[in-house]
Amino acid sequence: MSSASRELNEGTFPAKGTVLCTVTSEHNLAMLRITDVRVPPKEGIPGRMPDYVMTLTLWKTAE
Repeated sequence: MSSASRELNEGTFPAKGTVLCTVTSEHNLAMLRITDVRVPPKEGIPGRMPDYVMTLTLWKTAE
């Protein structure tokens, strides 16, 4: 089980401010930043996942 899957199963979520970076299939650099996490109340629907607000920045690399 991955770390992210374990966190979700334990009821914890990636935090506001988390940054993920990757190289795209087109060899550009992408950065995803979590700017807000909206966790549903505990008395809400069981198993409901949080809503994430994110920004994505893409840098084109020199060819």
